[in-house]
Amino acid sequence: MSVETDPITDPPTCSVCDVEMRLSGEGTSKTVPLIGSQVEFRQFNCPECGRGVRYERSDPDEAWSRPTR
Repeated sequence: MSVETDPITDPPTCSVCDVEMRLSGEGTSKTVPLIGSQVEFRQFNCPECGRGVRYERSDPDEAWSRPTR
């Protein structure tokens, strides 16, 4: 199992390049525009190969996890 699918480590390591990924963005978004619930997200990208991974959580007490979409 690659590190990108494991629970969040801050920051995760790229499974291809084995280098530390960089935080490229974070914020909140709605799961469905206007009526959906709000989720907090963090986006990480590898500086070597450009691969990315996104983690989300819907509550500050919840653990970070990969979206299941």
